[in-house]
Amino acid sequence: MNKCKYCGKKIYDDSFFCCNQCEINYKEITRKDNRNIGYFIAGIIIGFLIMFCGVLFNNNFVIGIGIMLMGSIILLLPFTTPETIAFLGYYKSKIIGRILGILMIVVGIWVIL
Repeated sequence: MNKCKYCGKKIYDDSFFCCNQCEINYKEITRKDNRNIGYFIAGIIIGFLIMFCGVLFNNNFVIGIGIMLMGSIILLLPFTTPETIAFLGYYKSKIIGRILGILMIVVGIWVIL
């Protein structure tokens, strides 16, 4: 038994999608995501470098800003692992990614305070 790659519904045949609309949505979203992967990587690297500078100078404010930057990048561009997509479907894994981005922003605020 497979799951739909987009919505995560159970499929009882050998196809990858439960309907044509899920296949169209999946192809459109992955095409858009492929254009944004560079921004995601750059944002995570910049956030990590800011956080690392905060650790070097023992400055909680800068550490929190770095964590909040990474959280906001994850919130805006919620890329998840292929295993998560296979388990939950593309749509649900993006929602989980956004929730984790919000949690990172909250952690960044907590570190600042």
